[in-house]
Amino acid sequence: MTVVSAVPGPGRLSGRKRLGLLLIKPSHYDDDGYVIQWWRSYVVNNALAVMGSVITDAAERRAAGPDVDIERRLIDEVSEVVRPDRLMRWLAGFDHAAVMLVAVQTSQFPRALDIARPFTAAGYPVVIGGVHVSGSRAMVPDWQPAFAGAAEAGVSLFAGEFEPHVDELLTDVVAGTVKPFYDRLARPADLGTAPRPRAEHGLAARTVERHFGLETGRGCPFICSFCTIINFHGRAMRHRDPSAIEAYLRECHAGGGRHFLVTDDNFARSPVWREITATMERLQRELNVEWDIAIQVDALAYRIDGFVDACRAAGIKRVFIGIESVRPDNLKAAAKGQNKMHLMRDMAMAWRRAGMLIYGAMIVGLPNDTPERVAEDVRIIQEEIPVDILSAFLLTPHPGSADHKKAVADGVEMDEDLNRYDTVHPVVAHPLMSRDQWEALYWDTWKRFYTMRYLKTVIARALRYGVNVDVVRGTFVCAYSASCHERVHPLDSGGLRLRDRRSRRPGLPKPAAIPHAIRQIAWNTVNLSRIAGLLAYGYALELYLRWERARGRLDRHTHIEPLPSAAATARFPDAPVAAAE
Repeated sequence: MTVVSAVPGPGRLSGRKRLGLLLIKPSHYDDDGYVIQWWRSYVVNNALAVMGSVITDAAERRAAGPDVDIERRLIDEVSEVVRPDRLMRWLAGFDHAAVMLVAVQTSQFPRALDIARPFTAAGYPVVIGGVHVSGSRAMVPDWQPAFAGAAEAGVSLFAGEFEPHVDELLTDVVAGTVKPFYDRLARPADLGTAPRPRAEHGLAARTVERHFGLETGRGCPFICSFCTIINFHGRAMRHRDPSAIEAYLRECHAGGGRHFLVTDDNFARSPVWREITATMERLQRELNVEWDIAIQVDALAYRIDGFVDACRAAGIKRVFIGIESVRPDNLKAAAKGQNKMHLMRDMAMAWRRAGMLIYGAMIVGLPNDTPERVAEDVRIIQEEIPVDILSAFLLTPHPGSADHKKAVADGVEMDEDLNRYDTVHPVVAHPLMSRDQWEALYWDTWKRFYTMRYLKTVIARALRYGVNVDVVRGTFVCAYSASCHERVHPLDSGGLRLRDRRSRRPGLPKPAAIPHAIRQIAWNTVNLSRIAGLLAYGYALELYLRWERARGRLDRHTHIEPLPSAAATARFPDAPVAAAE
């Protein structure tokens, strides 16, 4: 929890008013109705941090009125249990107060409404914003399930980027005139003049590695049909001032931060990537720190002149790439034309030679997928497009995407329970599989990739190309544990699962306290023991592979095949055959 008195001192003077703002980033429910949350999360939620920065700036400008002081409190539900009764005691100490549920994704909308109800029942205004509200309003405003329950819960909805409109909303809160719906999509933020990002040390402290987010820009020029961001942040690339990024990095470093997740949808297409990477490189020398930065880029980013080298020099250690599929027919169906399969191995090897940990995204359930094809696709990704970590997503027509808009127009039957729109549950029919087969195939994909045999391979590659073996081993084991044992997506996971019985989804029974606690202790004990065993096994593999390297035999364990292989040649007949490493 992060609590800030953004304007200390004057707000305590007689005659002044105080506005309390509670900002909550909701999680969502698992299959048993428990909120998915952890003692510590693996990834910080930067959207919540950005919203906190906007409120801090508004407080400094006295945007709610010259006689109104603002205090804010930030909660990321993934790593903190929400107790409305306790939080209302905090809100009760203010002259004016409001609750903001921020960065709400489609799967989180039902949980957001459940959090909101106690507050609205007590008379507090609650505003829900984020990609679900904005994307739905932009693309499918007439799809009834999108906002089902919002009016009954008494919440207000906000569509659009918040920065240009924060003064309006805060003024409405103080005046008691909060509107039912704010449609502000037509006026996005000018990031060049938007409030600068502030280091949210409290949020970072609730992550496993003290992670900070870093937003350098918004937008993506591509038109992937499953993407919601391009219909919210747009396709025009907008960027923050590099000087603001430098100030932010310094603030984070002062609080012990060196791990960053760049949240840009495509950092490679930022107009200022050269300035930002140069700043990161300079600060590493000046502050005597070694950054561990993760970025997301498209598959062709490696071909930008000087980009890979600049990233390496800047302290970027991890790169996330949307492979999605190795099948041209599926890529065409997803409007993923920028992925050229005959270049994918060259792409992976460019990042590998730069010493990067490579994350690859794969979509399971594209129109031409079958269990047999997906099994072969996993093998190709392991050996011919050699990524270290696979992040599998089940194809989901999220409200705000072109896929969803088309499905609504075509009258496709879709689940109305938005909690299932989390990329691990099928919400529409698949042309070649039943829903049960599709879901089973999804979880089987994780098991096929995260094998102990492949752990040996990725450790060998890490040793061969200078990637941090501890990071590779830990990330691999934690992703395996989350997907294959917790059955949640690793991006939703963390260290030590919490299952708060009082936050269970309405309509499901609340288990008795003591038996529930015993079950959770037993579950976490077993799971932590399993993780410890796997980490120990991975360490033993490292020792063996270091011994093999000393004898000049390491390359036989890396298993990097030339692309295309004999089996792939039919798919890519014009592709040049690359030499094996």
